[in-house]
Amino acid sequence: MKLRFAASVVGFLVVTILFWTIAFLITAYMYDARDREALWADMLESGSKIALLSGPDSGEMNAEMLMKQLALLKKERIVLIDTTGRKLDSGGADASAFAQSIDPADVAQVLSGDILQRVDRPNLFMAGFAVTGQTLMLGGRPYALFIQAEALSLFHDYGKQLLTVVVDLLLFYIVILCATPARKKQMQALKNMVAAIRKIARGDFNVTFTALHNRGPWGELSQSLNHMAVELNQMEQMRQEFISNVSHEIQSPLTSISGFARALRNEQLNPEERLHYLDIIETESKRLSKLSDNLLKLTSLESNHHPYEPKPYRLDKQLRRIVLACEPQWLDKAIDMDVDLEEVTVHADEDMLSQVWVNLINNCIKFTPDKGTIGIHLQRLADSAVIRITDTGIGIAQEDLEHIFERFYKADKSRNRSGTSNGSGLGLSIVKKIVEMHHGSIQVQSRLGEGTTFTVTLPISS
Repeated sequence: MKLRFAASVVGFLVVTILFWTIAFLITAYMYDARDREALWADMLESGSKIALLSGPDSGEMNAEMLMKQLALLKKERIVLIDTTGRKLDSGGADASAFAQSIDPADVAQVLSGDILQRVDRPNLFMAGFAVTGQTLMLGGRPYALFIQAEALSLFHDYGKQLLTVVVDLLLFYIVILCATPARKKQMQALKNMVAAIRKIARGDFNVTFTALHNRGPWGELSQSLNHMAVELNQMEQMRQEFISNVSHEIQSPLTSISGFARALRNEQLNPEERLHYLDIIETESKRLSKLSDNLLKLTSLESNHHPYEPKPYRLDKQLRRIVLACEPQWLDKAIDMDVDLEEVTVHADEDMLSQVWVNLINNCIKFTPDKGTIGIHLQRLADSAVIRITDTGIGIAQEDLEHIFERFYKADKSRNRSGTSNGSGLGLSIVKKIVEMHHGSIQVQSRLGEGTTFTVTLPISS
């Protein structure tokens, strides 16, 4: 009896999966054309945004700088080709290969004003690449802008949907097996669990899973699902807080720019007042631009596609150069710089670590009062380089220390005491991400009124 029931279950699953697969392929084929049109539209919109970013007065050097900036994202492969056939690409080795594969006939077609749209893939069941081409004007010269992005196969979502079907069928059979008078309570508990899972699927994470017994497999499953719901709820709160913080940080400079731009309409303003308002607008514009740059950099770092080019170099020389580059700032506040650097060579990305030291030293200068002291010490301990950057500034409250590396977090007491409020709250997040990319660590010790110490530990490759 049991064997017959098991065989019927297996047969039903096989037939169901076979017919579902056929239905999946038919549906996927119907939606493939729509997806291609949507992907092309998105890529062409990206090209239009690049045209807007390049500006009406961009020259040849600006074109190269534009491609270097776009290389930070690496979401798509981008190629610029001028009328002489010279190519600029963004996106690493894949973009260079894409540039070499572009047919001169396609270049001529795009330079003539036509828009190119196509998908290159071996067949419908394999992944490929979507390609668009459009004309871009830089410095009065026409360029052919080509963008390449991945085009998914018809089977790209097959595994996940098949797993969903199988899980649904198994849940169905579990419900059937539990539908006996002796197991009504278990069946109800299972129904409640399925209902809670569906709530989570709709984005409602305020659910609690209960099992008849806290021990055994059902108890472990219930506890695991409860833990998952709590973690998802925390992630959702972090997402909403992040969006709120971004909106606030963008709205503040935009409000200032809008207000002082309206004030400039007043014809009774004297030249000094007019210049003062223009200075404020320029400062807020730079603040907004810096916020945008930091957001792009942080996104690029977290995407695991940020350019990472480690090489051996002298860390002590790099720190000494950065201290000298910041000399106008610490001399202006008569800060005493205590620098003690051992000769240490590390294998790391020099440009990325440079941003770490610039951010940390600038923070120390910002929050250290006049005639204070900043210490920068580098020493080698076993197979690690230890960098300690210490200041005698206003310090950080204990309740703020555990959040100091979170995006957009600002220690209000420190900020108010210093009178500085134009930071974006992203600098230390970028610092922590770069240090972690180098398999290092960063800690902070601080007390209000007694200064702060940042300790960065980096591995030294032998």
